[in-house]
Amino acid sequence: MLADDPEVELDEDGNPIVKLETAPEWVLVNGQGETVSSAMLAGKPYVLHFWATWCPYCKRFQPGLDYIAVDYVEKGIPTYAVSWWENPGAKPVKEMEKRGLMLPVLVDGDQVAKAFGVIGTPTTVFVNHEGGINYRHTGFDPNDPQLRVAYEQLKAEMEAPPKPESEDGEEDDSE
Repeated sequence: MLADDPEVELDEDGNPIVKLETAPEWVLVNGQGETVSSAMLAGKPYVLHFWATWCPYCKRFQPGLDYIAVDYVEKGIPTYAVSWWENPGAKPVKEMEKRGLMLPVLVDGDQVAKAFGVIGTPTTVFVNHEGGINYRHTGFDPNDPQLRVAYEQLKAEMEAPPKPESEDGEEDDSE
């Protein structure tokens, strides 16, 4: 992949934007100092919402995401608010509480954001139960219907019966 390739999307500095199909491994800490990681969530779908306390678009977007996310936590799809690109002294957990939102906050997410190819806030990544990235939402409209569609897709994939394997151990797509 070359930066001068017309098929490659570039960021504002001319760097290639990383578009992953599979979620990288990651480890973060929540506001209580407890570890949350991709390994702990293996086999389960989840959503990572990358944000910053200073971001006005995040502040506008989060109430809608929070409203939808609450429904899906009960269905086995947790959503985590990953704080990154913060100003010194920022208090993301307190800020989320101040906003009256229920999204659990994971802090110091700069390296995880980089691993996911996140270049701006807000960015919300939907990871399926097999670790694949189903959808990356970079808008800030809290009423965007695509958010619920993305959650529903995770739920449907999680509830679908496993595909039968062929004799060679590969998934059988001959249906």
